[in-house]
Amino acid sequence: MNSTEPYPVDTERPDAPIIRDVPHLGGRAAVYLLALVHAHNARVRVAPTLQGTHAVLSALTMFGLIRLDPQLQSGSHAVVGEKVAWIYTWPRIPFNELEGFLDEYLRGEGRLEMYSATWLALWQELIPQEVTAYLQHQLRIHHFGDHFLAELASVLVPNESRYSLGHWRYACWAAVRSMASVSLQYPGNTEILRFTLASELPRRLKLAQGALEGKLCFSPSYSLPDSALTTVISTIATNLGDKFWISPPAIELL
Repeated sequence: MNSTEPYPVDTERPDAPIIRDVPHLGGRAAVYLLALVHAHNARVRVAPTLQGTHAVLSALTMFGLIRLDPQLQSGSHAVVGEKVAWIYTWPRIPFNELEGFLDEYLRGEGRLEMYSATWLALWQELIPQEVTAYLQHQLRIHHFGDHFLAELASVLVPNESRYSLGHWRYACWAAVRSMASVSLQYPGNTEILRFTLASELPRRLKLAQGALEGKLCFSPSYSLPDSALTTVISTIATNLGDKFWISPPAIELL
């Protein structure tokens, strides 16, 4: 079976709700499904982190829109950057028409005010994922291990709305550069590197927040392409565009 061919229309998933059409998906499920389809078609990551991708896949499986294929059977599609594959199982819309229907729904009905709280929640949920992915990217550039990511736990807070993603990117970049400088003075001293990262991140965030508009605020770089979920939230479900990166999350912007 080709993974992009849905089950027959008269066949329902007994382990999932019956969803008749795109509007009945609701905002979050529509965003998740479009992110997966876009990631498949564009060959990009579904979400900024593996944990975020797993959350998307789990939700879509629960809704009966896909099923995971742990055996990687012929015809299933692997997620970019993951050792997991999925098969499309929603009988209502053929897969090759799905992206168009979801895009139209989110650019139309999805722009209504009643969805603003959902988009704000997704924006806030994407911040720790984006920050983690960017810090990991910077650490690897400087040949530091992923175990330093643990230092984020004391800085990132739930529903973060104080800093923009551009501020976070600047802070991660500057903090890792400080680590690189310290590592030359104290080679092999992991503890002082942890201390440097943990202290530099909040200090740099405050500097960025107090800087003139546009200063110490990094926009997306081509070295770390956007995930499909980020693209859908920032340019399709909303018209945030650059505000997604340069502004702290706020419902007034949606």
